[in-house]
Amino acid sequence: MKTRPVSKYLYMNYLKKAGEFFESAKDAHSKGNWNSCVTNSVHAAISSSDSVLVFFKGVRSAGEKHEDVISLLRTLDFGEEISKKIWQLQRLLQIKNAAEYEEKMMSQQDAGSALRDAERFLDWVKEKVAAK
Repeated sequence: MKTRPVSKYLYMNYLKKAGEFFESAKDAHSKGNWNSCVTNSVHAAISSSDSVLVFFKGVRSAGEKHEDVISLLRTLDFGEEISKKIWQLQRLLQIKNAAEYEEKMMSQQDAGSALRDAERFLDWVKEKVAAK
């Protein structure tokens, strides 16, 4: 798995991006733009994962597959709670391809689930980096 070193203080940039993606996801959801809601939710979670990894490990994934970040997250010493967070991220990554590249349209249910997972993941990251 490829990584790229990133100065710890830049974790905030990834967190800001995550927040902006999440706000866009909420806005899209309120307008019934389910595809946009899902893709922005996915990107909010990806940027959130970059933030927590930069903060605690000084690296971010540089692999070609977003799933590589899962392996990096497993290296964080957060006990059993990391499994739940990884599951939330995995659900978002699984729907990413369909939302962005396939002909399938996202449903209101897809959008609601993605938004919920992204919010929980982002809130968890904020809690972790604020605790240090």
